Amino acid sequence: MPYIPAVQNVARHAENLRGENVNGLMLGWTLGGCPSPNLEVVAEVQAGATADEAMERVAERRFGAALAPAVVAAWRGFSTAFSEFPYHISVLYNGPQQLGPANLLWHEPTGYSATMVGFPYDDLVGWRSIYLDPGRAIYSPEIFIGQFAKVADGFQRSLDQLKAAAAQTAAGTSAQRRALGEECGVAEACAIHFRGCANQARFIMARQAAAAAGTTEAAAPQRAAMTEVLKQEIELARRLRAIQSRDSRIGFEASNQYNYVPVDLMEKVLNCRHLLANLAK
Repeated sequence: MPYIPAVQNVARHAENLRGENVNGLMLGWTLGGCPSPNLEVVAEVQAGATADEAMERVAERRFGAALAPAVVAAWRGFSTAFSEFPYHISVLYNGPQQLGPANLLWHEPTGYSATMVGFPYDDLVGWRSIYLDPGRAIYSPEIFIGQFAKVADGFQRSLDQLKAAAAQTAAGTSAQRRALGEECGVAEACAIHFRGCANQARFIMARQAAAAAGTTEAAAPQRAAMTEVLKQEIELARRLRAIQSRDSRIGFEASNQYNYVPVDLMEKVLNCRHLLANLAK
């Protein structure tokens, strides 16, 4: 993502730093440097605004006075949802959120380890464990899945509310409406990535359980769960491809260039169809 629109979290963090008399900030690494409302609220807070004032000013400047309250409400919702992210530095490096739905799935375990901010493969152990130390799990599979589902649900709920509010609000300028469309696209792409993380972990757990069941008949519930995940992943990949085709910032990461491009999402659809065909046998 060019940024994650958890703007309230950013504004409060900036406010807390100002309260500690921090007067210098590094606002970019290979990540976080894209022009965004996140950077704008930091500038407003450092200039003396409260977190709430900063969000209101930035929202009005970007989206107009009529749309600003709905956008600020959505930013608060996204921030609450993002607070459920299963944070650990190892998850940040190894987790499937780097690729989201672009990450392929396999009928059999690959045996490959997740790579740093690159290819997560199907390394569910590595996704949720200390970096390079799979014996020290940070999150259980169930908690890992549950937390990503909470983040995805919260983003989608707030996005739906923003779209509904915007539909009932007097139109702003064409530039403001375009900015709103881009903001909604970024938020939707975030929700899709987080949903994909939960889905892929569910698929791996169901695949493991199906293998342990021994027979096709005994594995029927797990195969049904895998089928449902594959159908969801097809839908997510299609939605994300449409968003990325409109906004080339999606999928870009400065140190790797593009983590995925639209054709990768097309490949994911074919990948899932292939797996569905195998499960139907």
